[in-house]
Amino acid sequence: MSLTCTDIRALYGGFVAVDGVSLSVTEGHILGVAGPNGAGKTTLFDVLSGFHSADGGRVELNGTDITRLPVHRRVRLGLARTFQSPLVPTELTIGETLGAARLAWSPKLDRAVEQPTRELTRFTTPDHVRCGGLDTLDRRKLLLTCVLMRKPSVLLLDEPCSGLMQDEIDEVDEIIRQMVAETAIAVVVVEHRLELLHAVAETVLVMDAGEVIAEGPPAVVFDDPVVRAAYFEAPQAA
Repeated sequence: MSLTCTDIRALYGGFVAVDGVSLSVTEGHILGVAGPNGAGKTTLFDVLSGFHSADGGRVELNGTDITRLPVHRRVRLGLARTFQSPLVPTELTIGETLGAARLAWSPKLDRAVEQPTRELTRFTTPDHVRCGGLDTLDRRKLLLTCVLMRKPSVLLLDEPCSGLMQDEIDEVDEIIRQMVAETAIAVVVVEHRLELLHAVAETVLVMDAGEVIAEGPPAVVFDDPVVRAAYFEAPQAA
């Protein structure tokens, strides 16, 4: 199982948001994507998941060309995604939300899939609780539970630690590790909290201004002078 993209280019009007980006991740592996704000990371995820059309390049999921497929067909082929903002149906209960995820399309899933998936995501909040009362971490756990019940082969995580405290980030770290160990899913993680990428990613790809400026093991990449100049070093005051 794998996700590969080659020479992806994406435009917004005349603005080039992603320019010639290639990446690859296979089952049981975690690829991190980092970069400053405006680097093109979320646009890249939008292209991979079908929310934005590629203006050039190719996307393959498990050997199938999905470059021109709509979102729902990519999902049915095994691609799942979470978003930076963990939006949940605030008026529904957790039980209703998980039920909707199970019955969203054929094959409909038996309720028996919920408990093992909850254990994997460490989501223990009772079914009767309304989603609107969940904190940020539990909202992320709920949404992750919804997508993992379908057993995707590739998962895109867009800033899973946004809005979280350090102890919560540590828990997300553990959840991702356990998820990959138990399911052999392929994961791509966009994240600004570099401690997470240091902990879980075998390879990190760093973007700036729509292009890849470095790729390799986190310890090497994050010490690269080009990466530090683009990402870490604040402009000096005049």
